[in-house]
Amino acid sequence: MQPTKTRRAWFVLAAAVLGCAANDDVLVASEGQAAIPDTPITEREQYEGSLDPMASEDHTTEPSPDIDGPIEGLAPRYDVGASIDNGDGTAVTVDALAACRPATGYQAGRPVSICVTEVDGKLVEYRTAQAYVEMKAAAARAGVTLRIVSGWRTMEKQRELYNLYISGRGNLAARPGYSNHQNGLALDLNTSDRGVSPWLNTYGSRYGFRRTVPGEPWHWERPAGSQASTTGSNNSDRCWSSTLGREMPPRACVQSRSDNAWYQCTGGLWRAGRGSYGACDGTYALGSAASPTTAPPATCFSSTRQRDEAVGVCVQSRFDRVWYQCTRGGWAHSSSLPTNGAAGTCTARYAL
Repeated sequence: MQPTKTRRAWFVLAAAVLGCAANDDVLVASEGQAAIPDTPITEREQYEGSLDPMASEDHTTEPSPDIDGPIEGLAPRYDVGASIDNGDGTAVTVDALAACRPATGYQAGRPVSICVTEVDGKLVEYRTAQAYVEMKAAAARAGVTLRIVSGWRTMEKQRELYNLYISGRGNLAARPGYSNHQNGLALDLNTSDRGVSPWLNTYGSRYGFRRTVPGEPWHWERPAGSQASTTGSNNSDRCWSSTLGREMPPRACVQSRSDNAWYQCTGGLWRAGRGSYGACDGTYALGSAASPTTAPPATCFSSTRQRDEAVGVCVQSRFDRVWYQCTRGGWAHSSSLPTNGAAGTCTARYAL
């Protein structure tokens, strides 16, 4: 169903910015509305995730409803669009074009542009949301109540879940940038509730949804979404650099501000090393022009404080609440923090 003329005044096609989906439908975004703020994937996260065959493995038990964290106000609620009559006195919202906000999603570690809306108190890619709402209405007519337990997750939330997992304080979680919940197309549904699983197994495919993880009966995806390159480019050989804030050409060498290590772009992914995959097509050192011989600067980038910190500074991370100290080799943790660390006595301490 198309937006009304009034809504057309508030929303614009954003094909030039967000690109076109595989089905040639254009993405849309709220006019004048900035993308949902988030911290991008680092070169190190992309590199380590590309080496891990289990990078996308997520929770082994049905997640709790609070797994996505607070999302209130991040995107328009999907309850303001046009409606169609179901013939039984109820109606279903179908106008997802009038209720979404641009966001950066991730597909196998690579950033993609999506547009998300709030449904059931969760964030969902807008075409997936449109199909889900219609499916939910059909289930309701059969006496089955569908509910989204987990939808799209920000990079910050996925990092938090992964850090809890590797510290032994949380359930299995996918690596940041590799969770299917970061592409906007995956939904965890309330399959433990009466009648939900049988209904989905019978009718979910009619609305484009399918189970994609055999061991997770709650995990359903609708592949026909509206993802596109963050730059509108279809060049899969380029790599997004969170350090430089832009896509880099194949064989570019970048010193990452997340750990001070060097990475080279090859095959659309960052690989460890400088010149390990042929001559560097541009060399970008922290704090210098492009000299491969320039010594690494004595700083570490803090995602918690969103700034570079000098060697010796100790910061309590907002992702796992653990203390780290900046060293010449990157962030390090020791049992004596926050007083002393690998680089000696903390020159400054920043608690949450």
